[in-house]
Amino acid sequence: MTLTTSGVSSIDYSGSSLRYGLLDIKPIEVVETIKKCGMKFLRITRKFESLKAPETYSDLVTFQNQAIIDSIKLPNWFDSNELIKELSRFSIESYEKDEEFKKAVEELKKADRIGRPLLSFVQFVKNRLESKRDLYLDLEADRFLRSNFPLSVYNRFVVFDNTYQEFLKILEDKVRRYEFLANYSRNFEMYKKRISEMRVALSPIIDQVDACFLHYSRLKKYMVVWNAKDYSELRNPKFLDIGNVDYAEFEKVFAEYCNKLMETRQLLLRLDEDILRRNFDLTEYATRKVFSRLATLPSSSLTLKS
Repeated sequence: MTLTTSGVSSIDYSGSSLRYGLLDIKPIEVVETIKKCGMKFLRITRKFESLKAPETYSDLVTFQNQAIIDSIKLPNWFDSNELIKELSRFSIESYEKDEEFKKAVEELKKADRIGRPLLSFVQFVKNRLESKRDLYLDLEADRFLRSNFPLSVYNRFVVFDNTYQEFLKILEDKVRRYEFLANYSRNFEMYKKRISEMRVALSPIIDQVDACFLHYSRLKKYMVVWNAKDYSELRNPKFLDIGNVDYAEFEKVFAEYCNKLMETRQLLLRLDEDILRRNFDLTEYATRKVFSRLATLPSSSLTLKS
């Protein structure tokens, strides 16, 4: 699978599919008359339909990149509209090649979803990220070697990855509970109520993590844009030089990301106190992880792809 310079595809961190499958839905009840053994029976099934037309991945990525690019200063050798197109094209190409993820998203769009499709999709995303954790750390360690930005920046990138994993664990627990209660409701009105309660409970969590992802992506793109001499280097600048950025603006972008990351972790901590016990000092944890990967990297640098 194609990876961005973050080490994990932006597809995986995008909240659009989670939002579509968990928030932008409403349950409907379908009553059908069927014949069996010469007798007529009523078959009642519960399905989901979309509250609104889902955004395409292309629309979502373009919107995110426009918000990011409009919020930072750009080198004079880049045109903002062309830059947005190029950055979006990289992500869209990755998505188009990612058959596994596309299949999972398409499953959510089917009107005849049965069983526990909401929980299944959250678990798919969670397991997929967990399976790529070592690769992610290798890529972040390699990127650290090919830059002179402080290690604290890469610490916070690893912290975001950890935070997103914690978010998916919380999401998994909440969806499991609400979907279980909905499936065992006495009647359809109670079923709809449980699904509505789930949407209300999940909406602020997904909104917060999405906002954190935008700040995370903004910082990464800021570092890359100022170290790319032309559009062809946007995928993978050979070296990230802190001397190429406006340090005052970099500090501002970095500080805003760190604040949003802390805000997000505080929200998750209120939802699950075990996060604190699992990661007592997350910054120290991230530092150890990066250095442990540095020690195991081959002598030749890994190749990052966009």
